Amino acid sequence: MRRVARYTPVLAALLTLAVAGCNTDDKPDAKGQITMKGTVHSSQSTDGTQCWKFESEKGKAYELQPAQVPSELLVDGTQATIVVKTRTGGSFCNVGTIVDVLGLNPPSGA
Repeated sequence: MRRVARYTPVLAALLTLAVAGCNTDDKPDAKGQITMKGTVHSSQSTDGTQCWKFESEKGKAYELQPAQVPSELLVDGTQATIVVKTRTGGSFCNVGTIVDVLGLNPPSGA
């Protein structure tokens, strides 16, 4: 028991640093663009409309609207790094912040 007590301050400090370093938001750059890694998910709204969500590795959900997304990204379970810009507007899906996909990293076809 004494061994564990001796390391308690060190463990507490490491835990504090780990929690402080966690950021659940994806931050835009100076151009208002967000680059993030994550996974695409398909679902249906209550009226049967197909919905597309991108969930970032940081746990934030973004709505992908098919007219604003490269078609190769719209596959359930696809993992990608994307560059997006948020936008306003209405949605039937309401699965997250609506974004326009500006690019894929690496670019599609690469």
